[in-house]
Amino acid sequence: MDLPKEYPVIHIYAQQKPCQPVIIKANTEGLCVLLNAIVNALAYPQNNSTAEVFCGDAECYQAIVQVVNTHDELAPLPYKELPQ
Repeated sequence: MDLPKEYPVIHIYAQQKPCQPVIIKANTEGLCVLLNAIVNALAYPQNNSTAEVFCGDAECYQAIVQVVNTHDELAPLPYKELPQ
């Protein structure tokens, strides 16, 4: 079954552990909405930029794009660091 072209569909798979890739699956409209949010974040770094999209089960959510300048602004990590 094809994804509906009139809805921006994106699913962002977060890392579960270090060194795993982040996977973004999306239709063309979803990638365009995300790209627009990235461009807006670069143009206006003092503001959060959002992309309103739908995930695979048709739930509407916001993907927030933020420009950060420090390691502290990146925290917390999406996974727990593994014990050494």
